[in-house]
Amino acid sequence: MPGTNSEIIMELIKSGIIMELIKIILPSSLIIIGWIVVSRGNDKRETRKEIRQFLDRSLESVDSIREKAIECLTLPDGAECKKLELAIEPELMRLDHALNLLDLKISENKISALGFRTAVTNNGCYRVTGRQELNLDHRVLQDINIQAAELAGNLEAAYRGTYQKDK
Repeated sequence: MPGTNSEIIMELIKSGIIMELIKIILPSSLIIIGWIVVSRGNDKRETRKEIRQFLDRSLESVDSIREKAIECLTLPDGAECKKLELAIEPELMRLDHALNLLDLKISENKISALGFRTAVTNNGCYRVTGRQELNLDHRVLQDINIQAAELAGNLEAAYRGTYQKDK
């Protein structure tokens, strides 16, 4: 019986055991490495897909808030207006939370709904008792539309900049 390591290896080579092991180990290791690469790529695609769906829901929320705010401000102060105001507040809170979770940035600045929230709630007309309805061309309504469009555009641009970089 051989005693040293090199003698053992030479004996295994002569008997063909090493070649049989290589025939089994090499294809198996290639399959495992391929599976790992494909799995990681699939995980990244799924993550991007989930983030895109979350972003789309956030964009729908921006549009919904914009529509409710405009409808609210074009109605005279009353029960219907109060219902819309009560629906706007929680939706704005959910939008803020969603934007915090998305954590999208443009030029290292995190995107927030502050400008949009201000346009909707801090315009001198929102939640004012006895307020008259606004005309459709009123400055407040235009500002809400502008802020909604800017927020949506910034979200889209930040998503593209983060997840759709040219390679």
